[in-house]
Amino acid sequence: MTPRPLIPALALALALALAGCGAPSSGTASSAGSAPAASGPPSAEGFPVTVTHGLGTTTIPHKPRRVVALGFADAQIAAALDAPVVGVARNPSAKDGNWPGVTPPYPAALQSLDSLTPNLERVAALKPDLILMTTAQPAFGSAYARLSTIAPVIPYKNELLQDSGDDLTLMIGQALGESAKATELVARSRERLAAFAAEHPTLKGKKYVFGQQYSGNIYIVAAPDGPSAAFFSALGMKQPDELAALPVQQGGAGQLSEERLDLLDTADVGFFGVYTDKERAEFEGRPLASSLDLVKKGNLHYVTLDDASLLLGPNPAVTETLLERLRPALEKIAR
Repeated sequence: MTPRPLIPALALALALALAGCGAPSSGTASSAGSAPAASGPPSAEGFPVTVTHGLGTTTIPHKPRRVVALGFADAQIAAALDAPVVGVARNPSAKDGNWPGVTPPYPAALQSLDSLTPNLERVAALKPDLILMTTAQPAFGSAYARLSTIAPVIPYKNELLQDSGDDLTLMIGQALGESAKATELVARSRERLAAFAAEHPTLKGKKYVFGQQYSGNIYIVAAPDGPSAAFFSALGMKQPDELAALPVQQGGAGQLSEERLDLLDTADVGFFGVYTDKERAEFEGRPLASSLDLVKKGNLHYVTLDDASLLLGPNPAVTETLLERLRPALEKIAR
């Protein structure tokens, strides 16, 4: 059977299934110093630069002029920083191939890469001098050493899908030689979050839940220090203690048994990824699901794959997009 396409929201389930096999161990991590010597332009001021990340360090000899973006946040942040992108992994759930919040959108000609499976020959053919994969699928982490022979690579900072969006923006900005732009982008994002919270002061103390159903199992993004939690915290919101206490596995998710669906009612609002009619019918057919106050009050919101990716990996490049998509649900509980 052909595997179902997995974009960031569903990467949680994939990561759980792989049980940590998606990235090389620290023993195999290497510096991108093994990449071929670039025959690019003379080094700009501030270069070479060395970036420390979750798989070691990467040295970038000159200001990048040909950037490849393999993860959804990489595409979003690179666009916001006006990076010279020559190739980007396509969003399989979008008709135009762009990830949500990418501004300006990438033309179809640049969307030449698969977002699920590394194609090293195609990446190499783009002749990149920097490869961004901070939020790329786990298969790209496994190919880190081989990708590093093509060009300097920037993977996740600490843990896949658990890095702060601010941190990723600053790290990518450093790699691009655009630290000032990155710092400004982070500042604007924080100001926008603070303004939204000020406009909706009754959100303070409200509780949220973000999860998904996948292959019959229910996962809650429960990591208390993860990027989703940080986003809602900036609005004054928090996870219910009962859900935050779930054992967190790789990807920042904890599995919720069907018998404990009642815990969803500890939240004031829920955002739930159920991506097919069959899965939605299966979820709503669970006896406890239909009796939830969250459902009866209309505060359990089914989200699309794109919205789930924004919630899973919020970053300064998409703050405005995410706030506007969540605005109706948040304003409802803020009344």
